[in-house]
Amino acid sequence: MQRICIFGSYHEFQEHTPPDYGFYKRIRSLIKEHAVDAIFEEATGLAPKSSVELIADQAGLPWFNVDLSKDERENLPDSARRGRYDTLQDLEMHRQRENAWIKRISESGSRSGLLVCGLCHVLSVGERLCSQGFAVETHTYSPNNIYCWDWSNRATVVLEDSDPF
Repeated sequence: MQRICIFGSYHEFQEHTPPDYGFYKRIRSLIKEHAVDAIFEEATGLAPKSSVELIADQAGLPWFNVDLSKDERENLPDSARRGRYDTLQDLEMHRQRENAWIKRISESGSRSGLLVCGLCHVLSVGERLCSQGFAVETHTYSPNNIYCWDWSNRATVVLEDSDPF
């Protein structure tokens, strides 16, 4: 049975080099704990060498970008491109992307992999991998102090009961 550990984070952690210390430390511990033999990443659109690829190089492990290329993604239907809200997400498009990841992971020959992807994919791709017979463990990296936001200065809205929708 193939095993995979899924590690979801904000993409900024994948892009940042040198890597965030907590992100680096957690990936290194997952590699060791799971006897990882390959690292997979949702990496299309990231820097030529993401921090995850650099960690794979350091660990002497093969690294694979399992995501669709920009050209492949252009061929997928994506209602979010035509939507009137910038918050719209096309589930079918993401389903097709994740199915491609699963195919690429399955064909890699890895027996115990680590998949690093965006937070929003952790549960859905985890379920898909389980349904394909993988033993799956999921983790997320979402520190409370990401970018040291000063939440006291953020824009807010006072909600009034009388505000009509």
